[in-house]
Amino acid sequence: MTNARPASGILRCVLAMAGVVAFTLIVSAQPAGASNLTATNSRSVILSIEPTDPAVMLGVIGGDVALRVRAEPGHEVIVLGYEMEPYLRISADGATSVNRRSPARALNETRTGTRTDSAADSTAAPEWISLDGSGEVVWHDHRIHSMTPADDGHEWTVALLIDGRRVDVNGELRLEPAPSPVPWLALIVGLVMFGVLLGCRRSQPDGTIAAITGSLLSIAMAVIVVLDTPAQLGRQPLPILLTGVAYLCSMVALLLTGRGRRIAVAASLALSAGFLTTVAKNLVSAYVPMIGPAVAARAIVATAIAAVIIGVVLLIIGSGRPSAQADESRLS
Repeated sequence: MTNARPASGILRCVLAMAGVVAFTLIVSAQPAGASNLTATNSRSVILSIEPTDPAVMLGVIGGDVALRVRAEPGHEVIVLGYEMEPYLRISADGATSVNRRSPARALNETRTGTRTDSAADSTAAPEWISLDGSGEVVWHDHRIHSMTPADDGHEWTVALLIDGRRVDVNGELRLEPAPSPVPWLALIVGLVMFGVLLGCRRSQPDGTIAAITGSLLSIAMAVIVVLDTPAQLGRQPLPILLTGVAYLCSMVALLLTGRGRRIAVAASLALSAGFLTTVAKNLVSAYVPMIGPAVAARAIVATAIAAVIIGVVLLIIGSGRPSAQADESRLS
């Protein structure tokens, strides 16, 4: 009879956290769009531009997700689609536009290239739709990534017209070996052991500090992911919002006691855990979509995962221990 209430409290805590994690995963799951930046082991590199033109700068974004072309003012650039039709345009004044009749417009909306548009016609006169005035276009291109599981690398060419002159951008898709997860797993295990031992020194551990730490690291990772995504690909603020709510819950926990604190901590940990499942692939992927070195992203993710695990363990341990108020009521 003595352990029935703590055990039921632990069960409710675990079920509630599982529910919040599931909700977070559903809400934060992005549509299967072509331009979602994610950790990967494949990378496209530009090998040559023939003939070279100093008026244009090119680059690959997200390993193999998108191409970026920027033109100096006074130069017109047209990106040719899969059937050599005009697809994207940078005008001499920096205005950018997309050809509504280009088949590439619909095909590039998904990574599998299965979406089509009945109005698309590569032989029709271009119908330009204005985009912005940035002097830069960023687009997903199926030529620079693998379209089948059997493709472990290939050479590719994307054609441009720069001031009416044909320019070929030649590149190669490379499959890179995945890094070993062992160092990061060792870091997580070490941090968890240290954090749990330290937290258990309290008479009533609740994981509040771990929740604060995990949410702050999750916010940092969410901001990095969002800022690393070019505006043309569509930045999703939802990761920052969810991790921000996780931090808010952890701070509210500081103002509460007993069951209220445990609920706030559980909500914070669950929200952080839900977000971290979307970036955990960083630990085992050669390419990590972030500003700065990949090792920094892996360190942030590993430490955040450890903090969440510490918080969950301490929360469960604390829920299984009778509170000081319960002890006093039994003594009275």
